[in-house]
Amino acid sequence: MLLGFLTGGNIGDLKTTLKWAEENGFDSISITLPIGQKFLDLDDIVSHPGKYKDMISETKVVVSAIGFYGNPISLNENKRKQHIKHFEKVFDVAYALELPVVTGWVGKVENGDIEDNVREIKNVWPSLLRKAEDYNIKVAIENCPGNIMYRPDIWRRVFDELGSEYLGLEFDPSHLICQFIDPSSALDEFGDRVYHVHAKDAEINWKIVSTYGITYKRWCPHRLPGYGDYDWFEFFTLLKKHGYDYAISIEHEDPYFKDFKEGVLTAKKFLRLFV
Repeated sequence: MLLGFLTGGNIGDLKTTLKWAEENGFDSISITLPIGQKFLDLDDIVSHPGKYKDMISETKVVVSAIGFYGNPISLNENKRKQHIKHFEKVFDVAYALELPVVTGWVGKVENGDIEDNVREIKNVWPSLLRKAEDYNIKVAIENCPGNIMYRPDIWRRVFDELGSEYLGLEFDPSHLICQFIDPSSALDEFGDRVYHVHAKDAEINWKIVSTYGITYKRWCPHRLPGYGDYDWFEFFTLLKKHGYDYAISIEHEDPYFKDFKEGVLTAKKFLRLFV
């Protein structure tokens, strides 16, 4: 496996990030590319991929994935077109750099139910998946409530409806913990559809829950791996069981570690027990 972290420029430009990652013992980085980001010039990469591949090859660090966590199934037509176009560009960049995985969100219909979302996914995603298949790139959807692929029954439905083995998960246990869903049971069922991993823990604050319920702030803060409620020994056992041997990408959203570098280095120290 590769141990890395998710970044969108938290440490500096791509060259600076790769150098820092190598100097600090990381194997990989993954990159988030929101619309309007300044971290990478996507058009320049597509036009001149060689100089970027050379930059990456100057270090031992692998770029495990690039991603767009947007909303290509929005009912706002302008937003939908913009997000589909950006997703397609991210695929073009991944192909130019010879990356095997694109990560992101499948999207979410505003104020829609599951059927509304499935309908729009079936309208939009077949063409995106054809592009992924043409490029031989796996698509790993993060199970975050920011998009509709946030719980196992919905994963099952979307996988069945779209029928493409190129579509899988960017598995993040923290989002399941904060829904009172057992991450290990979900991972064991869908282990063969995990194409990328976000290493992020969560901690249910039972004092807040018992006093205010789950509508109060900070009842389930995301934590660095090892600082929350999850059993990471079980997690890596299940990854091994299902043959996962790719990137473990630390996603730092821990409110108690304000400094990004400190956070990912702290998580790395813990995760090196497994990777």
